[in-house]
Amino acid sequence: MALPRHKLTVTDYHRMVRTGILTGDEHVELIEGDLIAMAPAGPEHADLVAHIARIMRTQTTFLVREEKPVTLPEHSEPEPDIALVKPRRYRDAHPYPTDVLMIIEVADTSLDKDKGVKVPLYARFRIPEVWIVDVPGRAVECFWHLPVGAESTQYIRSKRAERDLITSETIGGITLDLDGLWKGS
Repeated sequence: MALPRHKLTVTDYHRMVRTGILTGDEHVELIEGDLIAMAPAGPEHADLVAHIARIMRTQTTFLVREEKPVTLPEHSEPEPDIALVKPRRYRDAHPYPTDVLMIIEVADTSLDKDKGVKVPLYARFRIPEVWIVDVPGRAVECFWHLPVGAESTQYIRSKRAERDLITSETIGGITLDLDGLWKGS
């Protein structure tokens, strides 16, 4: 018999942080009303996040946020590894879906969660483009929506690249050299 569950809202989650129920020690994110433990970042994961973020900062005027929350009302506040968001201050609230242009998740131990849970969540909130960096597979998988005006809340196209240069489908000038990404790893 399934027990009744209470789905947390983003407001509940923020209240738990503000009152000290949750501290920085828990390292959790709110996904679909549930607190989900986040895996600790190993050296390779941390290096790849920093490396990709550094590259993105040289290619865009959008704000590149590393491991910071994105609010997906009303029951989710994931912390993507990298989010390209509209360039403004987020002092009073984390970016909302309308602020987010692209999300990049670096998946070493979290590949199933990132592809099976987070990609559909991001699609439902119409995040224009998501890249999943598959560390064990040494590849990047890209998901994006059709141009603005399409009503779908699912990504209808994807491509997987293991070598060469990958280019954003939604933001001009954003590229990632995959051969260079894996050097030194």
